[in-house]
This record gives sequence, structure tokens and C-alpha cells, in this order.
Amino acid sequence: MIVALAVLNPDRNHYSVCKARFTKIIAIVLCLASLCCVHVVLAPSAWAQDSKPVRLVGFDYPPFYQDEDGVLDGIAVELGKQLFARLEMQMSLSVFPLKRSLEMLENGEADATLILIKTPERSKYLLFSNAVMTVRGLIWSASGLRERAVHFDRLEDLRRYKIGVTRGYSYGPKFDELLKSMHVDVANSDYLNYVKLVAGRIEIFPGNEIVAAGLFKKHPELRGKVVHSDKSFIEWVLRIAVSKKSKLVDMMPQINEELGKMKVEGVIDAIIRKYTE
Repeated sequence: MIVALAVLNPDRNHYSVCKARFTKIIAIVLCLASLCCVHVVLAPSAWAQDSKPVRLVGFDYPPFYQDEDGVLDGIAVELGKQLFARLEMQMSLSVFPLKRSLEMLENGEADATLILIKTPERSKYLLFSNAVMTVRGLIWSASGLRERAVHFDRLEDLRRYKIGVTRGYSYGPKFDELLKSMHVDVANSDYLNYVKLVAGRIEIFPGNEIVAAGLFKKHPELRGKVVHSDKSFIEWVLRIAVSKKSKLVDMMPQINEELGKMKVEGVIDAIIRKYTE
């Protein structure tokens, strides 16, 4: 390029000026390229520069979060450990009532939670990942009280049954509306509702299939005593949710990328099986 300029401009002074300008332009281009490269390299590890763990919050919801002899574990806990290990990031996890955990995320007191259903209200202050897993809501009944599981074509078909629900839970807008016209018995946990089913105190219970499997593993006395409908009344898509006030939002592309790899590699399915089979 310099040779070409010399041929076109035999004036040495003019050539020197052009050469100086060209050299300056090259220097600026190289500098900008260098800055771009530094940004690409440092972005994934920017969090590590603060040497602070990602502040995760959860809520008591076996088998996603559960206490085993004073040790917190479960599907969500193990998911978080494996995900952030892949991202080369440290994490801390605390469990609170769901309402408190959501408040902490909204206020920026926590960075993320590992398993949550996306809603328009929550989306105002949370950024949601791609789907981690999809869970069916099924209608459970006692195997000893009827020949087969309860069948329904429409939700309204369930109105004639005495139903158990867990205090504070939502079963989706349509099901919640149906409950207003049903004979409802409220319990403080899913486990107590399954106990009531077996005892004949309620006829049906709308339960999360993964939660049910986790309970049956932990309480073998319930195994074989309840059955579920083939049809689901709802499907819940569970995601990782990051506070919009956390700089972790900048890493959502990397989080989604690693989640995708974990799905393809069968890691997420293996974690679920560990706590349900």
C-alpha cells in the first residue's frame, strides 16, 4: 500500500504526510479492534472480577428445594451447582418463603432464583431464561377407592368431587376459578393431601407430577396407593429468573447456552431422576 502511494505521488513530502496519516489510521483501527477483543473475552468473566458469589434465593418446595439432615439439596439446588460451575462462577443459596424471595429479587437484594413460573407480573422485575423443564399438573386419586384414575374431558367434569388443595397455591387461572364452585378441603402441604387421599378424606387432588414423585420416594408408604389421570389440567414451564437490578442479566445468553447444552447432554433429566426415582 505504501509502495502504491509512492508511485502515485512522487513528491517525497506529500508521501511522508500520507504515510504518517496512514500509519495513524492503522494504529486507531488496531486499537479499536483490541478494545473489541478485550470486551468479548472479559464479558463472560466480568462477574468473577468482583469475587462475589451469585446470590440465589429459593423456597421450600421438595424435591426442588429440600432439607436433608440439615443439608440443602434438591433438583433446583443441583441444577444451580452444575450450571454455575460450567460458567466458572460461585454461588450462594438461601431459602425463604416464596413471597419474601420474590421481594428480594424485585428489590435487587438477590440475583436470581432457579425454578420459577413466568407471569406478566413477575416479568416486570425479572428476566426469564429459556425453559428448563415442563411439568404436568395431574389429577390424583386413591387407587383403593376406585378401579381406575379419574377421567375428565373438561375441567367442569371435576366439579362433583371433593377436592384437596394446598394452602397458598395457584393451579392456574381456570382451575382456580373452578375451585370457587367446588367442595374444597385445604391442607398445608402436598404430602398431607396425599395422606388425605389414601384415607378417603378427599376424592381428588391436583398435583405437580415431579413433586408427587419426589414425595413418593421420600414417603414409600404412599407408593402404589394413589393413581393419576392420563390428561393434565395444566403444564407449568419452569425457568431461571434473574433480577433486572442484577448485572447477572448481562450473562443471560451464556446461561441459556449452558442450559441448552445440559439438556442435550441429558444432565437435567439425570438430576430429575436422582430425586424422583
